[in-house]
Amino acid sequence: MTTSEVSSLARKSVALLLVINLLCYLDRFVISAVLKDIMDEFLPGHTNQRAIGGFLGTAFLVAYMLTAPIFGYFSDRYSRWKIIAVSVAVWSLACGASGLAGSFLALLITRVFLGIGEAGYGPAAPTILSDLYPVERRGFILSCFYIAIPVGSALGYLWGGLISKHWSWHWAFITLMPPGLLLAFLCLWMKDPRKPAVASAVRQTSIIRDYRQLIRIPSLKI
Repeated sequence: MTTSEVSSLARKSVALLLVINLLCYLDRFVISAVLKDIMDEFLPGHTNQRAIGGFLGTAFLVAYMLTAPIFGYFSDRYSRWKIIAVSVAVWSLACGASGLAGSFLALLITRVFLGIGEAGYGPAAPTILSDLYPVERRGFILSCFYIAIPVGSALGYLWGGLISKHWSWHWAFITLMPPGLLLAFLCLWMKDPRKPAVASAVRQTSIIRDYRQLIRIPSLKI
């Protein structure tokens, strides 16, 4: 690609990934605004509503923790934009399914798939930006990307509160599915900045050797 093509791809990539990251944390935290409504519907009058409701967050985090290293492995070796597209589609469908859940167990399962979807996005997105921007600009670009964490989280509370007040908690989840699927579709048209030869070389390496090199990094040692 020419310099102008790289520059255009960089601008498009940071804009698209920033919007996706906002939606990622919005989807993640919208449940916090409507959790009481959920528990009142599924477990009315139960003395341990809060404790049981906490399992929804635990299911998400455990699924994310267990699958993120797997997606990180594939992100090093295959098209990251395709991985992001599938991941965003999965978590968007899971978010919509959360609004359609007819029982606490069904909702718990959808939160697991939300964690799996977001685990695919997490390892891939920042590395695309790192490949597109030089070291002297990378800190600023990644700070813009990660500002979506507090902003998206706050929007999750706001969105959940507003929608549940005027309609119901179900629609707080369902309304977030269409924009997510649209963003997933847009990802399919993006070019991965990593050269195919680099990805091919990485595929030849051993994952065990990768982790051995990782644990030798002094700053990562406890």
